[in-house]
Amino acid sequence: MKVAIKSVKWTFHEIAAKQYFPNEQRMDILEEKDIETLIEDVANWKADYWVIEIENTITWTIYDHLNHLKNKDITINWETYLKVEKNLCALPWATLEGIKYACWEHTAIEQTRKFFEKNYPNITIVEVWDLSMAWRQIKEKNITNTWLIGWKLAAKQYWLNILIDRIDEDKKNFTRFFVIQKRTEEENNKINKASLHILLPNQVGSLMKILWIIAAYEMNLTKIESVPIPWEQFHYSFYIDITFKIPQLYYDMLKAVRPLVKELNVLGEYQVNDKILGENI
Repeated sequence: MKVAIKSVKWTFHEIAAKQYFPNEQRMDILEEKDIETLIEDVANWKADYWVIEIENTITWTIYDHLNHLKNKDITINWETYLKVEKNLCALPWATLEGIKYACWEHTAIEQTRKFFEKNYPNITIVEVWDLSMAWRQIKEKNITNTWLIGWKLAAKQYWLNILIDRIDEDKKNFTRFFVIQKRTEEENNKINKASLHILLPNQVGSLMKILWIIAAYEMNLTKIESVPIPWEQFHYSFYIDITFKIPQLYYDMLKAVRPLVKELNVLGEYQVNDKILGENI
C-alpha cells in the first residue's frame, strides 16, 4: 500500500498514517513537497491514500489544505487524531549550555512559546516552514547550538538525543488529519459525518437560512469556519462539519440546501473517529 504525505518520512504525518493503518505490514511512504503533486498521486492511482494535517485543537486550521480538498477527483475517507507530544532534541554531543536556538514549524510555534518564556528566556525561537528539512540539516551540517522540537520517532531516525522529554504544557493538544482517497461512485452507507464547503450569496440572512435547515434535518453542527474569498472584499465561504444518525436525512438536507447557495462542495462523507491516538508505533 502506498501513502502520500506532504512531508518527509519519520515525521508526524507518517506517525498518523501508521496509526490509521496499524495492521498494514507493508506501507510505502511517498514524500511530496506540494499539495498539487499529492492530489495527482491519489487521483492517478500513484498512491492509495494521502494523509494531510487539517487543524490543531488549540492553535490553527490550515485553510490552504481545505481549499485543495474541493478537487472533484478526491474525497475524505476518514479522520484521525494524533496527540501532540513535543520533545527537545539535539545532536548527541550537544549540551544544554551550548543551545542558543530552538526550531519548530510556524503553524505551531505558539504551542511552545510559554515553555521557553518560563524556563529558557534566553533561547531564540526560530520558525521554520519545513521542520523535516531542519531535522536533516541539523544532522548533515553538524549544528550543535540548536534544539529541534519534535517527535521521538524522528529523533531515533536521525540519531538525535532527547534533551528534555515532553515539554507540552497543554496535555489535551491534538492535531486532526484527513485520510484522502480517489473519489469513486461506490456509496458508503455507514457514514455519520460529512465535511462541506459552502459559498453563499452575498445577501442578508443567507447563512442563517442554511443553519436553520441543518438543524431542521437533525444535523449536529460540529465545526464552522469562514474563509475570505480572494479578490472579493469582505466576502467569505464556509467550511462546515456535521454529524448525523440517519444518512437519508443528511442527503435530504443537501437537496434542501443546494438551491440556496452559490456553490456546495462535499469534501468527504465518512465515519466519526471516536478514538484518540498517541505516538504508539
